[in-house]
Amino acid sequence: ADRSAVFRCAVALCLGGEVRVFVGETRGRIAEEPRGSGGFGYDPIFIPEGSSLTYAEMGEEAKNAVSHRGRAFAALARWLISSNF
Repeated sequence: ADRSAVFRCAVALCLGGEVRVFVGETRGRIAEEPRGSGGFGYDPIFIPEGSSLTYAEMGEEAKNAVSHRGRAFAALARWLISSNF
């Protein structure tokens, strides 16, 4: 069975009537069974591409580096910094 999965997060910011959207994406696969005790929701079953650990088995810093939410907010932060906010 195909166990591949993709998670996407979109973060929108509206400043002065202009809307900017920042998207983060993480590809991975669904584990055969839940593993780990950290995180919430689907964290015990999602294994990001390039890792053998589920989100629930990762530390917060490691998870944020590869998570769809972390990537979306990193894109927002880069834009804010480059725009001198």
